[in-house]
Formats: sequence, C-alpha cells, structure tokens
Amino acid sequence: MIGTQIDVFSVLLLIAFALILARLLGYLFVRFNQPAVIGEILAGIILGALVIVLFSGFTFTLFGFPVSMPQLNYPAENGLSPFNLLANIGILFLLFISGIEISISKLKKVEKVSSFVAAGGVILPCILGILSGMALGLQIQESVIIGLILVATSVGVTARTLLDLHVLDTDVGATILGSAVIDDVIGILLLAFALGIESLMDAVWIGLRIALFFLFFLYIGLKVIDKILELGEKINLPKALLSITLAILLIYSFFADKAGISGIIGAFVAGVLIGQNVRSRLIEDDIKTLGYGFFIPLFFVWVGYNLWSELEPESLSLVTLLIMAIVIIGVSIAGKIIGCAIGAKLAGMTTRESVQVGVGMIPRMELALIIVTAALSHGIIGGTIGTYILITTILMTIVTTVVTPLLIKVAFKNG
Repeated sequence: MIGTQIDVFSVLLLIAFALILARLLGYLFVRFNQPAVIGEILAGIILGALVIVLFSGFTFTLFGFPVSMPQLNYPAENGLSPFNLLANIGILFLLFISGIEISISKLKKVEKVSSFVAAGGVILPCILGILSGMALGLQIQESVIIGLILVATSVGVTARTLLDLHVLDTDVGATILGSAVIDDVIGILLLAFALGIESLMDAVWIGLRIALFFLFFLYIGLKVIDKILELGEKINLPKALLSITLAILLIYSFFADKAGISGIIGAFVAGVLIGQNVRSRLIEDDIKTLGYGFFIPLFFVWVGYNLWSELEPESLSLVTLLIMAIVIIGVSIAGKIIGCAIGAKLAGMTTRESVQVGVGMIPRMELALIIVTAALSHGIIGGTIGTYILITTILMTIVTTVVTPLLIKVAFKNG
C-alpha cells in the first residue's frame, strides 16, 4: 500500500513540475509576443525528454522519502492513466469555454458557410492524403487511412488562440468552430466505413445515433438546462451552481462519446447551451479559473509529451520517417488551408476571412490519433509501415498544433 502511495504522489510531483514548467515557458513566449500555448507544448516535449529519455526508472530520495521517476501516463490499478485523464478533462474544459463564448445566433448566422468550409476541409485533405500515401509507395488501404487521418480538425489550439486574441465571437471564429464540429462527425462516419461496416443497417445505426444525440441533447438543453441551473442557484451551498454546471459538461461529453462522436463535441454543445443562459455569467470566471489554472495547461503539456511516448528510433529508418513526415505534414497543412478557404470563398466570405478560416482549421489531434490506433488494432495497417504512420501522425499533431497559433496571429494581424 505504501509503495502504491509513493507512485501516486510521484505522479503528482511530476504534474506539479509540468504546471510550473508550462507556466514559465508560456510566460516566456508571451514576453516575446507569441502565443502561450506554444510554450506549454514545448514544456511537454522537454518533460518527455527528461522523463522518458534521460531519467526513466530513476529513483532518488527527497526529505528522506524514496521517489521514483514515473511515466506521466503511468497507469493506475484500474487501468486509467492519471495524466491522460487530466489532459482529457483539459480539452473538455477548453471546448466548453469556447462554447460559452459563442452565441447560438452567431452559429446559425454562419451555418451555410460552416457547411461549405467543412466540405472543403474534408474532401481536399482526404484526396491529397490518399495520393501522398500512394506516391510514397504505400498500399491503397494504408493510403486511405492517411487520407482519413487528415480529415478532422481539432480546434483546441485554435479556440485557445482565438480566445487570447479576443476574436472567437466573430463570424470567422464561429465558422471555424461550426466547421470543426461538422468535419469531426464526417470523420467518425468515414472511420466507421473504413473499419468495415458489415451491413447497411450498421451505417444507418451509426448515423442515427449521431443525429439522435444532436436532436435530443439540443432539445433537452434548450428546454431543461435553464431549470437545472435555476435549481443549482437555489441550492444554499458554496459554488453549487458551478458543481451543477460541471456535471452538465461531463454528462454531455459522456453521451457524445457513447453516440460515437468525440466527447469534446458534447463539451462544446454544453458550453453553447449554457452560454445562452444569463446565469452563465455567474460561473464563467470560476470555469476559466479551473480550466486555465490547472486542466488546460496540462492538456498542452500532454500534447508535447506524447511525441516521446511512442518514439522508438532504434526500430526505424529515420530517413524514411523524415520523408514521410515532411510529405504528410505538408499536405495536412496545405490541404486544410486551401480546401477550407475555397469552401469559405464559395460561401461568400472575403479572401482575407477565407484564409483566416483555413488557417484556423489546420490543427489535428484526438480524432487523427483515434483513426490511426483503430486502423492498427483492426489490422488495416501494421508492421513497420504501421509504426511509421503512427509516429508520423503524432509528429503531425505536434507540428500543426505549434504552427497554428503563429499562422493565426499573422492572419489576424491588423484585422
């Protein structure tokens, strides 16, 4: 029992170090007029190098107590990874806050353009990914997986940067978030087909689950959330309204995940609905304190740390990996910018706004990793090629996450 406690508190010590390093590097980047999120990702890369590469398994004594250097994804007895859990809560908070900042009327206003942007951001990157895989000498099924990896946008970094620039609640910001929700759903459906749907009924059932989630939970939200928040306000306990709000966030994320959609979509929907309620102003500062003070920085540290967790260079040709990474990452960035910008332009946005939307749609994260791991587990890709694709996907998430804040800042400069 004592050994288990030492392991747990060693993880907590490392998380404390992660928070300190994230804040210091974030502050350093802000001083140089760059987004803090880049410093937080860099903190994860540095931490990964220290923990995994240099001091893996290292034990030392602190005030007379033995402390082992654990992995940040060190599994607990129930199979959960403490750091991954905190990181996943971090992205839920980020999308929830983004939802609170966006008005439903704004989303409705950009409904048409969001659909056009999502279509462009799915079709072009997917085609370019498939063609790139075939040009690299991969089999058709491996090339299709690469195409699917490039489809879905992860707006966590974009939302954070737009929030920092105070442009999230604009037509461009709403378009990016709306488009990301749509292409996330499309990515889930394409993944289901790629993994081999056995019958038409399977396809219908997947689509029905997604439709039911949006119809039911949007309806429930519009009809019931106001009464639930009113009850939370009447409960005479400290921060009771905040507790009720957090429960809604987690419930929506749970049912979104069970419906076959990413849990972050549920968090975003919950944020949008709660943000329309006048009581949201009573808990918004508390939500941001919890999110930005603890959970969200840990998510971006985890992004950087993840680079090291899967890297096994001794089993790979670094030249081959480098070539594949350069091609796929280049295609992932160009495909989103061009595809989404074309969609935005066709829907009536200005050229400047279209480029801003395209840049905001660059990041890839959770769904890209889900697709590649699902393809590996189902045997669609495997062996050395599977490892190359996995590591390339991880590198793509790192690079697109790092470059997006820089490009967004340029795109919105003097805008």
